Amino acid sequence: MSDHPSVSVIVPCYNAEKTLAACLQSIYSQTFQIHEVIIIDDHSSDQSRNIARRYPCHLIESPTNRGVSFTRNTGVAASSGEILFFLDSDEALTPDSVANAVHLLSTGYDCVHGIIAPEPLVDDGPVEWYKTLHAYWWRKRGVGPVQTAFFAQAAMPRSVFDAVGPFDENLRDSEDLEYSDRLAPNHRILLTDQVVARHDEVDRLWPLLREQFRRSQLLVPTVLAASRKGKAALTANRPLGVAAVGLGLATLPLGLLSAKWLALPAICLLLFLLADPGLVSFAVRRKGWRFGIFFAAVHLITHIALVAGAVAGGVRWGFRRVVTAVVIVAAIVAMAIALRHDGPAAVQALARKEALPLVFAALAANIAGLALAVVAWQVLLAEDSERLRGINAAKVFFLGQLSKYLPGRVWGVVTHVQHGRDHGVGAARMTSAYLLSIGLTILTGAAVGLLAGPAVLGEQSAWLLVPTIFLLSCIAWPDLITKPLTAIARWVKRPITPPSRAVIRRALLLATVSWLVSGLHLWALAMALGADPATSLSATVGAFGLATVSGSLALIVPDGWGVREVVIMAALATVLPWSVAGVAAISSRVICIVAELVSSLVVLAWARIRSGGTNVQSVLR
Repeated sequence: MSDHPSVSVIVPCYNAEKTLAACLQSIYSQTFQIHEVIIIDDHSSDQSRNIARRYPCHLIESPTNRGVSFTRNTGVAASSGEILFFLDSDEALTPDSVANAVHLLSTGYDCVHGIIAPEPLVDDGPVEWYKTLHAYWWRKRGVGPVQTAFFAQAAMPRSVFDAVGPFDENLRDSEDLEYSDRLAPNHRILLTDQVVARHDEVDRLWPLLREQFRRSQLLVPTVLAASRKGKAALTANRPLGVAAVGLGLATLPLGLLSAKWLALPAICLLLFLLADPGLVSFAVRRKGWRFGIFFAAVHLITHIALVAGAVAGGVRWGFRRVVTAVVIVAAIVAMAIALRHDGPAAVQALARKEALPLVFAALAANIAGLALAVVAWQVLLAEDSERLRGINAAKVFFLGQLSKYLPGRVWGVVTHVQHGRDHGVGAARMTSAYLLSIGLTILTGAAVGLLAGPAVLGEQSAWLLVPTIFLLSCIAWPDLITKPLTAIARWVKRPITPPSRAVIRRALLLATVSWLVSGLHLWALAMALGADPATSLSATVGAFGLATVSGSLALIVPDGWGVREVVIMAALATVLPWSVAGVAAISSRVICIVAELVSSLVVLAWARIRSGGTNVQSVLR
């Protein structure tokens, strides 16, 4: 770093019309000469952009809302300074903050971040004063070398940022913690009271509690990860106080048995007050005794929200792991059941030397069809598809795919929603994409089933023209799908931006091709069992689509057990003896399970290797 480094101030901004002017004014009032100021507007709906244009800054406008990680990375890419100074748009720096940060970096630190001033940027009442004084107190208490960096007001050399890498754009919250996990092992971090910013905190009680509940859902996985790594992160609240409130809540119901038991929560309350004795007295010194009483009461209530959030997050974190294990075990059990009765006959028929290449071809075709299905589902996430792609999209898809081996259909939705949150995709979008994907899969599968219709349904096969005609209509007029979807989302008060017409058409095409490619596995198996290649192609490919759709409509039976086999046997009986058709049906079941299991395990292992283990900061949102 040079003796007089250039500093780029990077300000992520979203609906910050209330504070942006004060933020920018504080930047241009610095005692250190700023090289450039870059504002990245994250698709604000207020006057933020107009306010930014009043200042000599570089304004970058995002066409969609992408989150703070994206905006910070965008600002870094557009900057040229030797030092990057990150500042949130709801904060205003003291005049010497940038100069102090530059000086501290020159002493050997790789990242310097500051504290919150004890006065709010905008005085909106007692709740905001509580939040401001508490934030000042716990950060002031932690001043010194630390393992965690908060980037609301933080500086680091560009060379360090380049070495550590960009912020994880999949995260819309707790991105500081994830970044610190990569920064701390090889770089020195300093929390200093020489960099100070006034902050516009939340000013109403319910939003404060809701925010505390949401953020506390990360507490259990974060603490476990920190203990595994042998490090302690910055904490806003004393562990003793949190434990006292948790124990007090747990023992409070005992008072229903006897009033004597109320002594336990009373003792816990006393421990809570003694856990951080200087905090309330600090509030009293700043605002008086009446405010001190209010401060203590709000502090207790926020701890209750914290404990509730930690419990909810711990349950969800454990639930996620349990569900992953359960769906994998369910798939293995399903394969064992499939092999139990008719497995020996299938193995004997397909283990012949001349049949093995076709068996492997069947497995490859099924895996290829699954890969196409992943892409067909992923495009339905529309603008959120950038947040969930590649290996992460495949992970969510395959875990949802394996959930079909459990009774009912709810597990797929739960799995998609839980894992979608890891990557910043909301529950409404994940649910709508999942259900829309199922609908399009059934529609295209039924249309492909027309190839085997005469063999299975005879004169009734004309009914398969209905989904085929509807499929063609949807390709021509995608609004037939998007308008009902939007109406339902609005009715359940979870409005979404529907996929575009081009996205619907692309998803329909990909789903159709997925069925055709996957169906080739049944064709390969039929040929391995003696079917004529020319006469069996349409019957087998169509049979797989029709059988799978029929099985999926049997909502209670896991993966349409039995229903699918009957449809496949009926279709293949036209090209194979009935008993051999039964072997093909069982073999198809086994090939599909193996393909899904192998694909799922490979994807899970790959995702884990890429993340370096469980990334607890992104486990819960």
